[in-house]
Amino acid sequence: MAILNATDVVLKVTVGGVLVPVAHSTSASISMNMDLRDSTTKSSGGWQENLGGLRSYELSGDSFVDIATDVGLADVTELWTAWNARTAVAIEFSATGMVYTGNALITSLSIDAGVEENATFSVSLTGTGELFQNA
Repeated sequence: MAILNATDVVLKVTVGGVLVPVAHSTSASISMNMDLRDSTTKSSGGWQENLGGLRSYELSGDSFVDIATDVGLADVTELWTAWNARTAVAIEFSATGMVYTGNALITSLSIDAGVEENATFSVSLTGTGELFQNA
């Protein structure tokens, strides 16, 4: 058995047309969903039956806020620019042997700055179009 080390999971987005990792990431997640279409009939014997419907995906991540400019990383400033422009970004959620790619809109961007704590930000993205699984 080879269990994936979560430290190896990376969330990337496009910045200036280049796919780069989200800066100083502390967590990343992807959720794949499918709506169901009710296909219950009188002959279903009292049991609900369903068919697959629309599929969707969402990604999220948490990171430290960096006040220095890190070239080659997507920090809160670049993510804000994409959010403010309402433009989709290319995404990649990957680790060794696992790669998901697609396009997404930034639906939420928040910054948390508690007293005597590291400033952090969270980003949520909702997919637009197809999600691809690559090896």
